[in-house]
Amino acid sequence: MKVVSYFSCVLIFQFFFSLRTTAQNCSDIKVLGLKKMYPVKQLSIIDERDVMWHRRLWREIDVTEKINQYLYFGNEKEKRNCSFYDMLYNDLRKGYIKAYDPKNDQFTKELTVNELINLVGDSVYDENEKLIYKKLDSRSVVKYWLKEDWFFDGKYSKIDVRIIGICPVKITLDKNGNVLGYKQLFWLYFPNVRGVLTSMEAFKKEIDKSRISFDDVFINRMFDSYIIQKEGEQTQHVRSHKTELDIKLENEKTKQYSYKREVGLWGN
Repeated sequence: MKVVSYFSCVLIFQFFFSLRTTAQNCSDIKVLGLKKMYPVKQLSIIDERDVMWHRRLWREIDVTEKINQYLYFGNEKEKRNCSFYDMLYNDLRKGYIKAYDPKNDQFTKELTVNELINLVGDSVYDENEKLIYKKLDSRSVVKYWLKEDWFFDGKYSKIDVRIIGICPVKITLDKNGNVLGYKQLFWLYFPNVRGVLTSMEAFKKEIDKSRISFDDVFINRMFDSYIIQKEGEQTQHVRSHKTELDIKLENEKTKQYSYKREVGLWGN
C-alpha cells in the first residue's frame, strides 16, 4: 500500500532529524520570542500490518475564518506583524527547509531559492511600462491545502491521521478587486518541516500562558477545514461495506470546486 512507504519515511526522518532553531523574523518582521530549541513531538509508530484501511485526501484551511486567524496574522492581542506564510518563506529563503513544485504534490521536483522567488512573485508593468518584479503580499495568502492520510490502526483500534504536505494558496484579484481564482505557491513535505514549525510560536493560551507552536496547531488539528478531494484504497475484505472512516468523512463539511469557475485552482 502507498501509505506504508510514507510511514516508513516518517519514521526514518523522526529518528535522524536534528532540530534547527530559527528566529521568527524576516527583514521587517517582529521577533515574537527568544531563540530556543523545542523538541518535536514523536508520533506513534505505525506497523503496516496494523493498517487495515486508509484514505488519502486533500483539505483546505481558510485563514480568513476567525478560528484560523493565528495562521494569518493572529488576533489584535498578539500584535503580530507577520503571518504564518512570512515565517515559512523566511526559512525557505535561508535554506532551512525545502519547497517543491506546486503542480506536483509528490515532492519529486525541488525548487531552488531563485525558482521559489520567481514563482511566488509577479511580473507587472510600472508607470513607465517597464516590466518589474512585484513581491508577493503575504496578506494574499488566504488558504492552505493539506495532503494527508487517514487510516485505521488495528493495534490501537482507532482512526488516526498523518499530514503529508502543506501548500500555501494565494488569492488572485483583478484591478477592481474581483476574485479571479486561486494559485498554489509551493508544496512543503510536512515531516521535513516539523522542526521549524516547532520553533514557531502560534499563540499562548490565555489561562496558563503555555506556548502553542505551529507544529502543535497541525498535529493537534487546531483548525477548521474543508475536504476538497478524496482518494483511497482498501484491503479486499472491507470493500463490501462502509468503514467507520467513510462515515466520519461524510459527516465533515465538504467543499466542491468547479474547475471552470476557479481559475488556476490546481496550480496549472
